[in-house]
Amino acid sequence: MADDIRKELDALKADIARLRQDIGNLTDAVKTTAGDNVKSATAQAQQRLQSAWEDIEQRLEGLLGEGKATFANAGRKIGEHPAGSVLTAFGLGFIIAKLLNLGERR
Repeated sequence: MADDIRKELDALKADIARLRQDIGNLTDAVKTTAGDNVKSATAQAQQRLQSAWEDIEQRLEGLLGEGKATFANAGRKIGEHPAGSVLTAFGLGFIIAKLLNLGERR
């Protein structure tokens, strides 16, 4: 009977040792999988960031081109009508000065 108990204890110890090894292997597998997922998520985030940055650069270049075209168009219009441009600028300046002056009188 003592031999049976000893054999069962030895078998139980062996099972516990295998269980520890299995748990260790499972832990390693989880760590590896989690690390791979983090690497994958990081790569995807970097790719999205790069794509967004390229989109922003393209939009800024487009806006810069539009701004240059508008500035050139305004310069051309001023060149075509210099007297009208000077009178318009003077009139706007006068109105703004009056509005600012009204604010000081209150």
